[in-house]
Amino acid sequence: MGKKASSTIKAGSNIQVKDGICVPEFPEICCAGWTGMVVEVRGKKVSERTYILEWDDETEQKMPAAYKSQCEEQGLFFKMACLPGDALSLLED
Repeated sequence: MGKKASSTIKAGSNIQVKDGICVPEFPEICCAGWTGMVVEVRGKKVSERTYILEWDDETEQKMPAAYKSQCEEQGLFFKMACLPGDALSLLED
């Protein structure tokens, strides 16, 4: 199970999206349980940080086809996302 403190999440951290979280660009798509790695952290204050994520292969395989299509239609890269720290749990190695 993941840790709660987003202050420990940094570039290279493996994360899991918490329950009840949806993709910001597509609120009808639930991304709870999706996993990946943080590739970049933006923001200095912990409460204002956002995390650029790259989804792992397992998550990519379980993504709804509709999500991938919507991303492609809007010129978005479905293999990545930007989420706030309070939406993420740090995975133990």
